Amino acid sequence: PASTNFTSALEKAKHEKDLVLLVDVVDPSALPPLPPNHRYVSADIPKGYPRSCQPYSERIDYCYRLLSQYINHAKVVITSRIHVGLPAAALGTPVIFVSKGGWLPGGKEKTGRVAGLLDIFHRIDKKRNLTLGFDLFGAIPPNPGNHEADRRRAAFWHRLKRVSYYEDAAKVFGRIPLQRLGAGMTHDGLHHNFHFVMNQTDLSDWRSRRAIESVLFYHPNADISIHVEDYVHGGSQGDFSIFTESGYSVSFFEISSQVVSVAQIRLLLQKFGGVFLSKSTFVRGPLPVSLDEGYSLDEHGNVALMIGKKGLSVIEMASNWFSSYLSSGETQRCMMDPTWEMKSIEDIAITVDRASLLTHDIIMDTKCYDLIEKNCIYNDDLHWKYGEGRTELLKMKDGRTAKFCGNNVWKGGVSCTNRVEYMVARYTQLSEQDAMISTLEQGCQCTKI
Repeated sequence: PASTNFTSALEKAKHEKDLVLLVDVVDPSALPPLPPNHRYVSADIPKGYPRSCQPYSERIDYCYRLLSQYINHAKVVITSRIHVGLPAAALGTPVIFVSKGGWLPGGKEKTGRVAGLLDIFHRIDKKRNLTLGFDLFGAIPPNPGNHEADRRRAAFWHRLKRVSYYEDAAKVFGRIPLQRLGAGMTHDGLHHNFHFVMNQTDLSDWRSRRAIESVLFYHPNADISIHVEDYVHGGSQGDFSIFTESGYSVSFFEISSQVVSVAQIRLLLQKFGGVFLSKSTFVRGPLPVSLDEGYSLDEHGNVALMIGKKGLSVIEMASNWFSSYLSSGETQRCMMDPTWEMKSIEDIAITVDRASLLTHDIIMDTKCYDLIEKNCIYNDDLHWKYGEGRTELLKMKDGRTAKFCGNNVWKGGVSCTNRVEYMVARYTQLSEQDAMISTLEQGCQCTKI
């Protein structure tokens, strides 16, 4: 009778999905009051089951039945086992992870085996004063780390798809595009529409991809429109196909010119509304809709950032928000000097010197590392390195210092022309114009300090 009652409860829960499932909880005393429809289970595999002599299909069936409880029956899973919490969260079920002063069934939490993973879940730990802000009788909020889980899955897919048979299998079985766990977790107070203007080459350029990643980190449910010069509808998306494969809303449109003048971008936002960012501009945080319409320029007079409502024909220079542009020398110090600081902490976005991102390594713990690499999504594709014990500086003839081409030191008497030839030959994606810009000034000379 007991098993019959339990089976009946599971069948009812499968239709209503209202079961509170507790799996190997280390501190039941820390839990809030439980509703009647709760069940305790254990993820421990019974001794000798499945035995090696049993069919492989039976082992698969055993695993399936465990997972089926998380996705088909439970409205929430309460557990102290990371190998229960992760698959349940991946299946979209809210998870409450319970620990007891750091103790878990498999050992001490500080061993590192759960580092960086627990932020995905709701947490309870009496000794750490971690409690819930809701009860278990009503609807359970989504996992607070769903966006983080989406980024991790996206990064994993970006790496996995490099092996063709994994990519083919994922697409054949309909796993791509990924169904993002945080797709329904929207924020009405933030901007939702973002625009970039690019050319075909930019679609295979990691620098442009990072600019979009910086938006998606703070606005994961944003609609991003990429306006590509001479783009053919349904044409190649280059490396940017990873965004739609990862479940993000990124669309491509044709535009007659990649010019990003004030007049051109004003017309763009008049038609669509939202936020325009240049392909070298990185946001520093969420952009609230309360920001006034306005724009900022880079040192060449092109639009770095513009905010405008649909149908608004007049957009003036921004006055109540700030966005800075870093020159070539400032970008290099931002990338390579951990002691260098931004001019202002109030900037909502930073535009960097694009050429410097190809000719120099971003050093960990620098401000540009925080701006570009720390919050990236596809972190399997790294563009930074650990800092060196000593930085070699070059002295410009006007007294400034700089460092060029990674660890290469320019000797005295080397002209900008020589540098341009060298950098274009070494960095195949670097245009001659960008290489010239990165030398800071025409005809400059360097000597080793």
